[in-house]
Amino acid sequence: MSVKSCVVTVVLYYLFTFDKVYLLTTSEGINTDPFVIDVSWNSHDYDLHTIPTLQVVSNPLLARQFSPIYKKIFANLKQLNADYARYAVWFPYPKLAVAELDPPSGLAQCGNVGQDFFINLSCERNGGVISKIDFASYGTSTGACGQMKQGQCHAANSTTVVERMCLGKPKCSVPAFVDLFGDPCYGTVKRLLIQVQCDPPQNNTYYNFTYLDTMLEDFLDATDGHSRIISFCTQPTWLFKQDTPHIYPDNASLVDWEYPVGTELVDDTMQALGDYYGRLLAWYTRGGFIDEYGRKHTSNYYYNWDYTEIFNEVEAEHHMTVEYYTRAYDAVVQGIRRHTNNYAMKYVGLALAFHQFDWFRYFLNQSNHAPDIPLDMISYHFYASGNSRTNPLDWEPFFSQLDTFTLQVEQIEEIRKILSPNTRTTIDELGVILTDDNTPGAPQFPPIYWNAAAALYAYAWAKISRLRIDVVGHSQLVGYPELPDLQLQPQFPSVALLNWTTGEGSAKYWTSKLLIDTVDIDNDQAVITRTTDTSGQNIFCQAFVGINGRRWVLIINKRYANVDVFLPGATGGRMQIVNEASGFGPATEVTLTLSTVTLSPFSVAIVHMPTASAN
Repeated sequence: MSVKSCVVTVVLYYLFTFDKVYLLTTSEGINTDPFVIDVSWNSHDYDLHTIPTLQVVSNPLLARQFSPIYKKIFANLKQLNADYARYAVWFPYPKLAVAELDPPSGLAQCGNVGQDFFINLSCERNGGVISKIDFASYGTSTGACGQMKQGQCHAANSTTVVERMCLGKPKCSVPAFVDLFGDPCYGTVKRLLIQVQCDPPQNNTYYNFTYLDTMLEDFLDATDGHSRIISFCTQPTWLFKQDTPHIYPDNASLVDWEYPVGTELVDDTMQALGDYYGRLLAWYTRGGFIDEYGRKHTSNYYYNWDYTEIFNEVEAEHHMTVEYYTRAYDAVVQGIRRHTNNYAMKYVGLALAFHQFDWFRYFLNQSNHAPDIPLDMISYHFYASGNSRTNPLDWEPFFSQLDTFTLQVEQIEEIRKILSPNTRTTIDELGVILTDDNTPGAPQFPPIYWNAAAALYAYAWAKISRLRIDVVGHSQLVGYPELPDLQLQPQFPSVALLNWTTGEGSAKYWTSKLLIDTVDIDNDQAVITRTTDTSGQNIFCQAFVGINGRRWVLIINKRYANVDVFLPGATGGRMQIVNEASGFGPATEVTLTLSTVTLSPFSVAIVHMPTASAN
């Protein structure tokens, strides 16, 4: 095939925020003659086994308390009808991810907040009152409950103010306001720390499900009737050894990238870790739990889901070794069973960011686990990357990066088949992360990016399906750049499937829906498919046959250029295509009057072939 000289056309691409315009260039086409797709419809290639799905990550745009579009987001999730959607309750927003942010403190009750926030104290559980103020300081005091120490900056009236507001009362709310305490050190960031006791005495824990509940409710409602994977990714930092307690943001929508502190658990038996997860699962699946002091906490939740994933990217987030993680995995399974008596729950292990084969060899060896610990499923992740946020030519290498990853998948599969052949696999984070994605003010990518990332996911699903991986999850439903009106810092905008302003689906979303609606893993089989694009650099295609004469072909344009393809026998068939023209709408559907099709840059098309009698 000869390569046609590029005729450069200037195209205006508007960002979906509609506040900037980019001038980009695109070539008119790369091939004079169409690439021919040659399908051997009667030649079996492989059975289709791989489920396309997505990842949903907790963040403020999903939360009822912060998001103006959360209803639209979950409506779109429901519309996908996805099986094995992964819900990741992840650390950057600790109050959205951790149910017990502060450790149990025995008879002392404590609070620690930043300036302009409130400490809420209560002794009313047993009809009691606040009987003693052990510590109060507005300034730069530090320390955990029972170990609070006054700093160099301290408002001398701190104890007097707190006694006046709290002493002898069942409960009180103390604001960390300069107007209340005065300013003991002008220009210095200040905090309010208080420790009190109750009469009669009460043991104190700090469980708070305010934000976790609403997002999980909405996720489970939107995916009702489907298999789900729930990943409570983040462990409370106080479970880990650290020199000083980590101070998490008082503002629930403020990001905290430093939250996963510590590499070694305080309790080396890991029972406390297992108990945390056991109580967490009991809250959502058994109507409540018994806390560290024997007190019943009632939720009235009796949810069911198929898989619980244990942690996320631990080789990065807590720098665990595979040996340490394997012990932690076992402890969490045992803790969940201990608190829920649920032995039917299935588990997903690893969730690795990197693909170190030694991790798979160790974890998948049953002899490295405690007795009766299931190895139901493993997971790992892949993200393509690019050096430019605005140049579409820089996104063509996404596909070769995926090819390299596919070779790693093959090697991991060899390990799994030898050590634990009944263990399933989900690649539950797969997508693109562009450079400087979480940098405030980073250049916004043009709309054609959605098509490039969508094409990468479709290509990944198809390539990985040949390896019979069980599930491939598109990452992720919601991300966003800096959103000043909502006071939100960037959260991986390039991974989003939805428009963060309106909640509408991007090309990534509609490509996922196209695959989910089309793929029939119970009946479809891949057949031998070849093309005259022998290098494979321009297009990808794979044909499938199903029941009742169903035949369909997935075609992907891997280039930032128009590509012509010829699919013999396609005339009279139906094509669904996600491309620039489809924008934030569903795949465009057309009846083919010719068997030659022009695919615009990074298009994803499915051609439903006419029945054999129609040819």
